[in-house]
Amino acid sequence: MYIPLGMMFLLYFFIAFTSGLNNPFAKVIQTQFTLSTFESQFGNFAFFFAYLFMGIPASMVVNKVGHKKAALIALAAMFVGVWIVFAGGNLGAIWLYLVGMFCLGCAITILQVVVNPLVTVLGSKEGANSRMNFAGAASSLGATFAPIVVGFIIGNAALDKLSVSDVNPLLYTMMALLAMVFIVLSFVSIPEVGIRQTAEDKPNYKALFTPNFIFGLIAIFLYVGLEVTTANITNLYMINDLKMDAGVAGAIVGTYWLLMLVGRLVGAAIGTKVQSRPQLIIVSSAALILYLAAMFVPSSISVIMPAVDSHFHLLFAQVPANILLLVLVGFCNSVMWTCIFILATEGLGKQTNLASGVFMMMVFGGGIVPALQGKLVDTSGNFLSSYWVGVVCLVVILGYAVKATPKSPKGDLG
Repeated sequence: MYIPLGMMFLLYFFIAFTSGLNNPFAKVIQTQFTLSTFESQFGNFAFFFAYLFMGIPASMVVNKVGHKKAALIALAAMFVGVWIVFAGGNLGAIWLYLVGMFCLGCAITILQVVVNPLVTVLGSKEGANSRMNFAGAASSLGATFAPIVVGFIIGNAALDKLSVSDVNPLLYTMMALLAMVFIVLSFVSIPEVGIRQTAEDKPNYKALFTPNFIFGLIAIFLYVGLEVTTANITNLYMINDLKMDAGVAGAIVGTYWLLMLVGRLVGAAIGTKVQSRPQLIIVSSAALILYLAAMFVPSSISVIMPAVDSHFHLLFAQVPANILLLVLVGFCNSVMWTCIFILATEGLGKQTNLASGVFMMMVFGGGIVPALQGKLVDTSGNFLSSYWVGVVCLVVILGYAVKATPKSPKGDLG
């Protein structure tokens, strides 16, 4: 089981790295196509809209061809998506850029439907929480590198003349790495371990229509939106409002994702001792406190944070204390996906792939919530007041943590 699990962790890394590009790319397309804060989230919206479009079809693909072939199809589609992003940016065609982002989102939706159920079942039931958190740590590592790498690349370019062509080296590298991972995966055996539906197993949508699962869908929609908007809007806040160097801002956002990695490792370590519900109650409460503190702490209070500049030199940047508080939210966000997914899907048996597909549709929140917060920034002219969006998300997530009622396993629910 170790090699298949290792492969799943590698796929988690690529999922997060690619998703994380939406954070720094928002500034790139904002400059190249002269967009508002709201419009700068269009690429993010196109990417996450794919989850809504592809969630159920992705689960059908996995059930039809199996987890390994589905992952190979997704990697090939990711390669095509990166190439379209490259073409759209270099041709100055924003519609083509958005098509590329949508294609990437479709590919990653399939990968998510592949990896999430497999990680929960490749091993003992008691270790599912820990495995999901280790996978999440790999995901956080990918998300950590994305803004740092892009910030480093674009930091050497004039911010008023940015374009996608400035990140061409990264896009070339991604296409090469995706081709390599495709080849490696083709030689790795991926077991189905009893969660793939056969031709005789019909999707049982009725099994999913429980208050617990539906409330879980709402919670995951808002969680993904919270995770993405905290990074996206904070990055724009630092560059556009605080006039910080893009490399420094990217490194600080990278710290947010790095703290998610740390939190997931901690979650993995305690996963067999502290169950999903208490974990979710604790972290959502702490994140809510940090969010409120970030909004009301005077911006005149500053702190020192480690970062790198556009020349990749280590430095200690002086930033408003609210930036540090928002970055610390990453530690709290780290285990929310795992806890919500486990609470909502426990006991679904062979309907787990179907449930995972429906869950992937709700990742669409990553496109809606940042766009909503961006619109609030444009209308109010104040970045900090827009973080009320995140406060609302956290209140609902905390409510789910308190009220969740997982279904007891009863057969395969086929």
